Amino acid sequence: MRLRACILLGLLLLASCREKESVQPAHPSIRIDILQVNAFQASFSVSCVHAARIAYGVGLSEVGELTSFVETGNTGPAQLCFTINDLEPLTDYVLCARGIGSGGEEGPVQTLQFSTLKGPDGLYDWERARSKPPTFADLSLVTMGWHNANPPVWTAERFASHVSYDGKWLFDAFLCIDGFNGRRGQSYCIANGRTSAGKEAWEDLLDAWLGDDGALKQLDAAIAAAGTPPRPRYVVMSLPDPIMFQYFSDRTSSTTYWGSLDGKVLDFSLTEDQEAAYRWYMDSCRERFYQLELQHVELAGFYILSEELHLAPAFYEAAGLSYDSGDTWNSQYKRWEELVPWAASYAHACNEGLWWVPYHLAPGHRVWRQLGFDGVFMQPNYYWDHDSVSHPLVDTKQALKQYRMGIELEFEYSLVASVMADGRSAPDGSGTPTFYAKDVPLLRSRVREYMNAYKDTGLYGQLPVAVYSGTDAWCQLATSTDPDDQAMFREICTFIVDSPLKK
Repeated sequence: MRLRACILLGLLLLASCREKESVQPAHPSIRIDILQVNAFQASFSVSCVHAARIAYGVGLSEVGELTSFVETGNTGPAQLCFTINDLEPLTDYVLCARGIGSGGEEGPVQTLQFSTLKGPDGLYDWERARSKPPTFADLSLVTMGWHNANPPVWTAERFASHVSYDGKWLFDAFLCIDGFNGRRGQSYCIANGRTSAGKEAWEDLLDAWLGDDGALKQLDAAIAAAGTPPRPRYVVMSLPDPIMFQYFSDRTSSTTYWGSLDGKVLDFSLTEDQEAAYRWYMDSCRERFYQLELQHVELAGFYILSEELHLAPAFYEAAGLSYDSGDTWNSQYKRWEELVPWAASYAHACNEGLWWVPYHLAPGHRVWRQLGFDGVFMQPNYYWDHDSVSHPLVDTKQALKQYRMGIELEFEYSLVASVMADGRSAPDGSGTPTFYAKDVPLLRSRVREYMNAYKDTGLYGQLPVAVYSGTDAWCQLATSTDPDDQAMFREICTFIVDSPLKK
C-alpha cells in the first residue's frame, strides 16, 4: 500500500511538472491604428494584449524594419496613444512596434506604413512661436447675424462689452461665425432647401471678418481702448462646409457649383477637392491675419460649422463604439470622418487648433477626440425648452463629464427685460414664437442653472466655457438700465472672470 501510494504521488508530481512546463508566459501582441497624420507629425493608437509596455520606432519606408526602439512606460490600460514629431512633409515612413510582456518577453514586430501630408508653404510669426495650438479659458461666439442683423456690423463700441468688465479682462477668445449669406441667399452649412454657398460667398466672409475695415480690425481697436491685455486675445475662424451638392436635398444637383482654384473647377463629389477648398480658406484666413497687422488679436485656429457630424459606420467600429442610424445618417454624402481629420491635421501643421460646438447630444460628440478636435463645447439647448421640446440638463452634465467637454452658456435677446418690454416674442427650441416679457425671469433661472450645472460637474475651472448670446444680446444686457438685467450681466461676467482657468 505504501509503495502504491508513493507511485501514485510520483505520477501526480510528474503530471504537475509537465503542466507547469506547458504553461508559457502569455504572448504579448499589439494592433496599431493611425489616429492622425499631418505634414510634421503622426499619432497612433495601440491596442495591447498581454503587453506591459510598447517599443516603437519610425524610419523611411525603404529602410524596412528598425533595429532601435523607444520604449513607453507600462501601458496600464489595454490601449494607449503616442505621437511622433519632427517628420518631413510628403514623405513615406514605416512605423515598427512590438509589445513587451511584464517579464520582458518580446512580441513580434508589427509594421505600419504611412505618408505625411503636404504642409503649409510657410508659417507666420505667431505660428512659429508656438509648439502647439493655444489654449483659452473662455470663448465668445460672435455672429455676423446672417448679414442682415440689426445692428448690421461690428464696431469697436459694440465689441467693448465683450472685451472687459469692471476693469478686468473678459473673454480670452472670439469665435467668428455665420451660417447664411443673406445677400446671396446661400447657406454656409448643410441645409435642406437652401443653396450651398460658393466661393464668392466664402470670400464675403473673409471680407466681413478680415477686410481692411472688417470686424476683427474693430475688435483690435476695442482691445486697445481697454489697455494692453496680458496676452493676445485669440480668434477662431469658422470654416464653411464644403457641401457636396448645390442643393443638399437634391442628389442630382451640381457638385461643381463652388468655383475654381488655380484654373481648376472643383468637384465636391471628390474628397480631395473639398479638402482643397478647406485649405484655400484656411490659408486665406492666415494670410489676411498677417496682412492686417493686428496688435492685440492672434489667430488661434479654426472651427467646424456643422453642429452635427454624421460619420460612416466604419469610423465607430474602429473606435470600438456602437452606433445607430442617427449617428450615420447620410454620412456618405458628408464625409466628415475624412474632412474633419484632414482639417485638424492641416491646422495642426500650422500650429493652429480646431474646435467644435455640437448641439445637445449631437451625432459625433462621442468621438470628438478621434476626429482630431482640440476642444469641444456642448450646447445644452435647455434654455429654449417649451412644451414638447425638452433637453434635460442632467443629460448634458453626464455627457460633459463622460467625454470631457466644455459647456456652452446660451441665451439671446429673450433674456433682456429692457428689450422684451416692447411686447416682442422670442422663439422656443422648435423656432416657434413662444417667450415674452413675462418669461424673462424663467429664462434667467435657466442661465443660472447652466452655471451651477457646470460647477456641479467639476469641470468649471478645468475646461473652458463658450458663451452664445445670439446676435447682440450680450451688448443689450451690458447696456440695459433695468436693475435685474444689470444683476444678470454681473452674474455671468463674474462666472467668466472668476474661473480658475483665468489665473
